[in-house]
Amino acid sequence: MHRDKLLKKITLINLGIIFVGLLAILLKRSSLPNVVPLFYSRPWGEEQLAAKDWLFLIPGSSFVVFVLSSQIGRLLLKKSGNFLPYILNGTSLLYSILGTVTLLKIVFLVT
Repeated sequence: MHRDKLLKKITLINLGIIFVGLLAILLKRSSLPNVVPLFYSRPWGEEQLAAKDWLFLIPGSSFVVFVLSSQIGRLLLKKSGNFLPYILNGTSLLYSILGTVTLLKIVFLVT
């Protein structure tokens, strides 16, 4: 029973972090420029820029990773009850945290 509470806490924190990212975009949307720096792996300059609607890619991908890891974890938990579901959900949480921090840095950098 203790393990189920831990998974629920991880789930709620993960969804909350994704929601914070969405909220930041929606609240700052009017003050964002038309293009924002999003693709930092590309060479410096215009190649890094993307339309501000592309910012939804970050919380959207976090949500997809969350749903997939939760479903895979749920299947594994039913079969064996091992620690792999906790690793999957923890990794999903880390992905959401890093994505949201990056998103907040971008939003507050350009506004």
